[in-house]
Amino acid sequence: MRKTLILSLALMAFLALAASPLPIFAQEEKKMTQEAMPMTPPKPLADDFFNWMAGEWEGWSTSPTGKTQDWQKIEWGLDNQFLMTHYSAKTTEVNQEAMKAWAEAYKMSKEDMDKMAKMVYKGMGPMTINPMTGEIVGYWFDNWRGSYKGTGKREGNKITMHWEGTMGTSERTIEKASDDKMVMTYQEKDPTGKVVEGRTELTRKKMAPKKT
Repeated sequence: MRKTLILSLALMAFLALAASPLPIFAQEEKKMTQEAMPMTPPKPLADDFFNWMAGEWEGWSTSPTGKTQDWQKIEWGLDNQFLMTHYSAKTTEVNQEAMKAWAEAYKMSKEDMDKMAKMVYKGMGPMTINPMTGEIVGYWFDNWRGSYKGTGKREGNKITMHWEGTMGTSERTIEKASDDKMVMTYQEKDPTGKVVEGRTELTRKKMAPKKT
């Protein structure tokens, strides 16, 4: 009887909590969130580095697995609150030893590896600046069904970001080498646990002058 009474009281307390519009701790959390978040949308991003990134770029990447021919297009989106990037890379040179190590690590056949090498990599994602903290935030999705989140900061003419997602973690940089040259680097672990690095160099694609 005593146990039944205790269970009944506990159940009544639980139901009373659930029936409340918001538990006290949830009300406090909501209040804090409302105080932290601005009630009006932020102004369009006015960042000189982001403005420089916008455009169409072409170039190449080198990594332990080989070399790729790359294309990138960056545009402002969502009322200039985000930079939206579309990227593609086509393999032009293959490091057979590195690809063999990948095949052994992932237990892939040579046919599968050859198919992967011929596959055009495609990715896209938004990037912005957190209006509350000033931190750079990005998201990335690709045709390997990969999804990643990156956070970082800008120092001078370079952005450094830490990314986490489907294939693990990596450290990546975007550097303004000149008005029309972008250099990107990455450092991560390959399937064997070895730390590897890669480098991308892109040149801004100039718009052809309009015919008069």
